[in-house]
Amino acid sequence: PTPEPTLAPTSSPVELPVGGSADTPAPTLGPTPSPTLGPTPSPTLGPTPNPTPKPSASPSNMPSIERSDVPSPSPSNRPSAVVSASPSDTPTDGPTPLPCIRPDQVTYNCGNTITVNFDFEDALPDDWIGIYPCDTTTYLHSEVWQWACGAPGCTTAVNEGTIVFDGLPTYNGSGPHTWPIAPYVAPDTNVNRCFKAVYLREDGPSVPPYVQECESIDFIIQEDQDSPDCAIRPRNDNAIGNSED
Repeated sequence: PTPEPTLAPTSSPVELPVGGSADTPAPTLGPTPSPTLGPTPSPTLGPTPNPTPKPSASPSNMPSIERSDVPSPSPSNRPSAVVSASPSDTPTDGPTPLPCIRPDQVTYNCGNTITVNFDFEDALPDDWIGIYPCDTTTYLHSEVWQWACGAPGCTTAVNEGTIVFDGLPTYNGSGPHTWPIAPYVAPDTNVNRCFKAVYLREDGPSVPPYVQECESIDFIIQEDQDSPDCAIRPRNDNAIGNSED
């Protein structure tokens, strides 16, 4: 036996759990399968100080009344009303052949060397090349001339070559020829500066006039009023080629 008797019972019974009873009808629920989430790293934002604005009465960027880049009433680059010419049934001729005689320039100063190149298939040994005013159509004496073969007394024709005019050849002494070639006053009182090189030959016992086989394009000779030999001169129709008028 204990040396002292057990404590006396309490004057009031032990309090029961809240909502419980002396005899629970069922055991309490077990723990949740996973622990609850921890707190967020930042606190949740509080409400905005002002309420959100109401939507506008009209939507922003309303489309324009008219569309941009409206097509023009007529198409650009409308085809022409007339159809382009169709190719001809017959091919055109080849390129225009060059004249048989050609100067090396189109403009010279009085006294400059005048070089002409020639290419004439039907050449004869006594053909020659002279320089005439552009309006010449009847070929009498030239301003200056040279044998196409290069020298007097040729027995062989030269079909192509180069002639250089830089003075009067000795055989030009028999006619009213001149060097340097200067512009002159024409019968209409205008100053003529236009000249051409002409490929010629004798034809028949009574010459001149001489027969023109071909001629060059026109070229210009400019005067030099400071030089007596190159100043504008009067024209002597008996000394140089005559036109038909």
